Formats: sequence, C-alpha cells, structure tokens
Amino acid sequence: MSIFKQTSIVKSAVLTLFAVSLSVSPVMTQSAWALPAAASATASGPQLDEKSSKVVKAMGEFYKGLKAFSMTMSTDMNLTAATRATTIGSVFKVSFERPNKFYMNLESGKLGGKMVSDGKNVTLFSPTVNKYIVQPAPENLAAVFNTLDYQVVGGGFSTMSLLESMCDSDPYKQIMTDVLKVEYIATEKLGEQVCDHVRFTQRDMSWDLWMRQGAQPWIEKVSADMSKIFAQKQSASEELKSMKAILTCTYTNIQQNVGPAADLLTFKAPEGATEVKSFFDKDSTPATHPLVNAPAPPFEIETLDGKKFDVAANKGKVVVLDFWATWCGPCVQALPIVTEVTSSLKDKDVVFLAVNIQETPDQIKDFITKQNIKANVGLDQDGKVAQMYQVRGIPQTVIIGKDGNIAEVHVGFGPNMKEMLTKELSALASGTATSNPAKEAEGK
Repeated sequence: MSIFKQTSIVKSAVLTLFAVSLSVSPVMTQSAWALPAAASATASGPQLDEKSSKVVKAMGEFYKGLKAFSMTMSTDMNLTAATRATTIGSVFKVSFERPNKFYMNLESGKLGGKMVSDGKNVTLFSPTVNKYIVQPAPENLAAVFNTLDYQVVGGGFSTMSLLESMCDSDPYKQIMTDVLKVEYIATEKLGEQVCDHVRFTQRDMSWDLWMRQGAQPWIEKVSADMSKIFAQKQSASEELKSMKAILTCTYTNIQQNVGPAADLLTFKAPEGATEVKSFFDKDSTPATHPLVNAPAPPFEIETLDGKKFDVAANKGKVVVLDFWATWCGPCVQALPIVTEVTSSLKDKDVVFLAVNIQETPDQIKDFITKQNIKANVGLDQDGKVAQMYQVRGIPQTVIIGKDGNIAEVHVGFGPNMKEMLTKELSALASGTATSNPAKEAEGK
C-alpha cells in the first residue's frame, strides 16, 4: 500500500502515536487528529525517471514472486520540537506465507500488539486494553490491513512500513497508489548491503526507500517525513506546527521462503482478555485495568521543585497520578484539566502528582512555564514508576483511594474527562465511593 493510500488509515497512525486511540473508558476512539485527504496521482500517472522505474518495478516483481518470508521490523518515530527530542520505538517479529497466513507480534516497545492469520481466521490482539478480535480470514489480507483495528496492533505506523505492500498480490501497484513522483537518489551502502535509494513524493509528504541491489531487492529501510501532518492540523499548537516528525522503518533477520511456524498460528487469549467486534466499539464493556482494587505500588520520587513525593505517606488521602510527557498531544490537553479538577478539591484531601516520564527538568520547566501549568511534577526519569503502574499509553491517570488501593485507571483523553474526574474524586473524597464498581461486581 502507498503510505498515504487512505486518510483514515494514516489518521490512526497519528492517533496511536499520541495515545488517543484509547479513551478514558478505555474504549478506542476515532474522534481526533483528522488529516487532509490523500492526493491522487496525475491523470497520466506518476512521474518516474528511467532508473527509479526499473528498480521499483523489479522490487515489486520480486516480492510478488515470494512464497513466504520472515523478518524483524523496527519502527522508530523521532519527534523534535524546539530543544526537545523524543524517539518512540517498536520492534515486531513478522512472518508471512501466501496467500493469507500471517504472524506479527510486538517484541519490544509500547505501541502495537499481535496479529495471527492461520488462513481460516484472523485474530487481532491489543495488550493495552487486553482485548482481541476474531474474524474470517480474507484471501487478500489487505481487507484487514486497511482497518483501524489493524493499525492498533501494528503500532500505528505499519501502513507506512510498506509491510502490507510486501504481502499484497501486486506489491508494485500498492506501493505506487497516490504517488505523484519517484526519483532515483543514489547508490548507498546500509551496513553490508549496497542499496538503491529512491524518493517518493505524495501531496502532503515525501518518503524514501532503500532496497538491496541485485537479484533479491529486499527492502532494507523506509523513512517518511511526517512533519506536514502536524503543521496542517488546524487545532495544533505552535509547538506541534513546528515539530519535526521522522518515521524510520528498518528490516533485519530477513529469511526468504520461511513462513510462520504452525505454533505461531495458534492464538491463545491471555488471562482476562475479552473478545470484541472492534477496538473502537463504544458499545462494548470497557476493560478494567488489572491494577484496579489492588494496593497502590509504593514509590518515592523526586519532584521538579527539588523535594520528594512518597505515595505511601499520603495514605488517608485521595491521590491522583497523571503519567504524561511534553511531546504527547493528548497529555497537553489532559494535564490542565486534571490540574484544575484536583486543585478545586485540594481542601478535601485530594493530592495530585503529574508524573513526567523520562524528560529532563529543563524540558519540563520550559513547557509548564509556557503553558502556565501549576502542578507538582514528579520526575520519573528512568521510567520505573511508569513500569510499576503498568503504563503502556499516555496520558494515564491513576486514582488512589484513601484506603491506599487503586480505585480508577484511565488511559487517554476524552471530551468528558473534566466531568468524569470531578464526579469520581468528589465521591472518593466524601467517602461515598471506595473502589471501581465493575471490578467489585466481578468479585461477587
């Protein structure tokens, strides 16, 4: 598939990047970050120079002729804004056998999940919400790849990796969809591989492809400049408009004609996982976070003002922890609301700590000064507190009751966050609620 074949698919990549694929329920949402429609190629087709046409067509024919392949796919989104730089990475194990046997699993990183197709059924699993989808396997897996549910398990960037094009019955056609121009850049060496470097231009972006030279033109690397996506978002802040966003996908451990082993094609649902029709199904029962009703993991953390925050020392109060980062769009929306609500209830023994994940004090100070946010900020510079609280997507808001047990966990940002948070905290502070009702009901 071309990187921008479908606007909704690209939209989901950005949604996943900023963790807004989870609403506060957490049920998936599609309500934000709409992107401009993809451009169509000119009536005469895309412009290709002679050399780029030759190598890209040869690469397409090579993948078309493969019966199977396996590899490791790594995706890294590098975000740079002002003086701050952040990399969000995921590593997947991938294996494919034509026409429709497929295995993909998140090996490391926070964005992504698992997809298994045994040729009869396709299963998509998101560990973030501990939900899975089972549906009949189409002969052409493009019918699955072209869905937002797949983007959730693919970490949001899999469409841009060209993985779907590699698996398509006509890889060249898929890659060239909506491409306006292709240019041969140079012969370059990536590691031990001599590669052809080709640049593709579409309406809102350009992306680069490196493929091996010779009879086996494996794709080694794809790099896409997504900066215009942020600049063209109407409601984006000035910081987001100036953000540099570069996605890089690399492929290693490539094996020709090695498909998924039989044991990989058997999906066993993890404990507590629920089957849903879609990760975006708002009518489905929200999954309860595994920490709800459990004792809050104890920690002591340094704060931005040089003091210490000990969560255990605040037992007897309602404690709100909001895990966030300055580069996260939904965090920027949620943090002022959480600060406002908790501040209005501080006289009722509600304590708030904004737990920043792995950023420097200077980065945080600059951000909260510009945003005029007055909150106690905890410095989780090694990410250990986030691990203790099972943070896989941000923002994540954790509410600890007066008894020291976790009452609520919300992942993401939703339009009703202020009202919901006010209601929950008021009930906990007054003693009319002590835990998650759904979780209590399960235990009866």
